Amino acid sequence: MIRAILFDKDGTLTDFRATWTDWLRDAVHALADDAGTAPQAVAEALGYDLARDRIDDHGPFVTQSNAQHVQRLAPRVGWSADRLAEWVEDRARAVEQVRVPGADAALAALHADGWTMGILTNATTAEAAHHLGHMGLRDLFVRIVGYDVAGPKPDPAGALTFARERRLDPSEILVVGDGMTDMEAARRAGMPAVGVLTGTLSRADLEPHARAVLDDVTALPGWLSANA
Repeated sequence: MIRAILFDKDGTLTDFRATWTDWLRDAVHALADDAGTAPQAVAEALGYDLARDRIDDHGPFVTQSNAQHVQRLAPRVGWSADRLAEWVEDRARAVEQVRVPGADAALAALHADGWTMGILTNATTAEAAHHLGHMGLRDLFVRIVGYDVAGPKPDPAGALTFARERRLDPSEILVVGDGMTDMEAARRAGMPAVGVLTGTLSRADLEPHARAVLDDVTALPGWLSANA
């Protein structure tokens, strides 16, 4: 029996490419200018194709946390990790979140139906809380578990922290996400998973790892009615 839902944020509640492509393009060039290095070196470290203006489907920007981005980038730009982390975090907080159409209503309906809902993200807890607050969704979630709580996905520690705090068996928590890090964190935590197609991956990518793959999160209430 599913008793709680643990959502990824970027690419699940929001459209990943619509939210991050313009921001990442600008960030790559701005960081290269500030650090006096080639944009290509920055782009390669993040998994962004400058020529195609496209975020790599399985690249580091999709799969890794801000802290991991900093570790990869700092040697390439010649900055300290602390300086680069501050640079990245200041800009990441300001990105305009492009919501999945209808997601607000779907989440509100789940909340009204009494579902316990949390967020499991590779953003920091503070960044995720800021974005959710800006979208007017923060109060729908009992807990935000960022990578700074127990490590980044696909490490299952964050998901298991949520289970322990809510006093639930992991099998009672459904993970909903758009990426392989979500699917793998769920598998390693012993939690069922549902995939959505508002990230960078295809149905074929996600289907082997999920109970179902939905077009987007608005289909989740119907799926839960039929399957939970």
